[in-house]
Amino acid sequence: MLSLVHLRHHVEVFRPGQILYMAILYKLFGLEPLGYHVVNTTVLAVASVLFYLVLRQLGGTRVIALSVGLVFSVLPHFCATRFWYAAFQVNLSLALYFLSLYSDLRMLQASHSGFWLWKLLGWMSLLGSVLCYETVLPFFLLNLILVWYRRHELESAAETVPRQSCASLSRPLFTPMRLGLLLGSNLLLLIPVVIAKVLYSSRLPRHLSIGHHFRWLTQLLKQAFIVSYGVYGVELPKVLLKIEHDYGNLTVALLAIILGLAVFIFLRRRFVCAKAAATPGEANQCSDAFLARRAMLCLIGIGVLVFVLGYAIFLTDGFPKISATGISNRINSAAAIGIALSFVGFIGLFSACFKNDALKRNLFCGLIALLSASNVIINATIGSFWVRAYRQEQIVLQVIYKTFPQLAPGSILLLDGVCPYDGPAIVFESSWDLSRALGRHYHDLSIQADVVTSKLQVETDGISTFLYNRRTKYPYGKDMFVYRFDKGSTYPLPNAEAAHEYFETIRPAFENRCPPGQEGLGSPIF
Repeated sequence: MLSLVHLRHHVEVFRPGQILYMAILYKLFGLEPLGYHVVNTTVLAVASVLFYLVLRQLGGTRVIALSVGLVFSVLPHFCATRFWYAAFQVNLSLALYFLSLYSDLRMLQASHSGFWLWKLLGWMSLLGSVLCYETVLPFFLLNLILVWYRRHELESAAETVPRQSCASLSRPLFTPMRLGLLLGSNLLLLIPVVIAKVLYSSRLPRHLSIGHHFRWLTQLLKQAFIVSYGVYGVELPKVLLKIEHDYGNLTVALLAIILGLAVFIFLRRRFVCAKAAATPGEANQCSDAFLARRAMLCLIGIGVLVFVLGYAIFLTDGFPKISATGISNRINSAAAIGIALSFVGFIGLFSACFKNDALKRNLFCGLIALLSASNVIINATIGSFWVRAYRQEQIVLQVIYKTFPQLAPGSILLLDGVCPYDGPAIVFESSWDLSRALGRHYHDLSIQADVVTSKLQVETDGISTFLYNRRTKYPYGKDMFVYRFDKGSTYPLPNAEAAHEYFETIRPAFENRCPPGQEGLGSPIF
């Protein structure tokens, strides 16, 4: 792994946590995808549980915290992190972020012996989170406010109930100055990480224009709002109808219905348990306390604020794309925290409009269950494209291995006749996925491979391909050739004349039967 980092220089150093995570997964599971997905799904589930625990530590009611955690766990807004191996570190980063915040909150009420254990865990998870992915970086500033606010709440509770003051808050340990120093240590810990990312990142602009980047961030937020609250919010019924019409799967629908019923029953029982635990005088106000309009408006406001903060890192990044289904939606991961909060807030606010307590509870639980079931259907539909793309990859690779039992060192293979995308899923779109697959099989990393697309350019001294605004140049030679998968034919490209003959005569006008697609987005399905 270290030799690979040295070979690839800055790219991998930018996210060393990602490379370590990928290396461990590869060491454990090799080329068997099941193990990767089991671990990734488990990490996302742990992140959702930690989100719930954080909300409880901040004083959130059990029903609302459970609802937010459930909604977050099934949001399709960052579905690329569920299926695309190169984005698995995003879920790990989220889980470690929640663990860092939870540790700092638990630190407030820890005993003298447990205090430093929680703080050490918070420091380690903070570092791990930002070394895996950087979209959560702005949230660590928000953490300072949240922890300080929680300390104030605990102090107020200790003054109200003096007998519990020692158990709730250790005053000598958490004077304002001492807590400020402890929280400031988080920022000090982040400074070298931020400096390293600035030095080694290839995505930072060479010339920083504050006005230009603020305008870009505004446009990014507008697009993100359309996708997050439009496509997966207001237009959710339209998306479900599209799925039912074009990609319907009875098994998925039945499983989603079962899950929805389970969520409804579970949340309904939580309401009942909360009401039973309340005093007789409080029981009649149970629903009002949980679904108070002011509380729901506050939840919506906090959710929108967190949503905006989730894209703050892109003030310094290189113009990412927003997608509902493609791999670029991984950048929505941090903002998804705010989306979950605001979605539950909107549902709670709507439910609070009704006076009947039973109707309030049933409507709230039913809408959360319906949203969860709908998101499961969407995720399963998007996931089906990744399953098909993986199978297509295996077919293409096996045919190449059979057609070319050996490849000479330094060979350059240009794959043609294969659609780069199956919906949002990638089959083969770039040099790094195809060439690494061939390099591993032939035990030769000098072998290069790329995919023929309409962006390919035939030049006098070689062929250039373009992806994510990056150019890759391949010089002509005796070991350079096009493999036309759909026809099973090989066309050598020793010089420019042979290249012009193939691309202008044999394959005129880049004839392509593939649906339109774009890097980061794939082919649209909704």
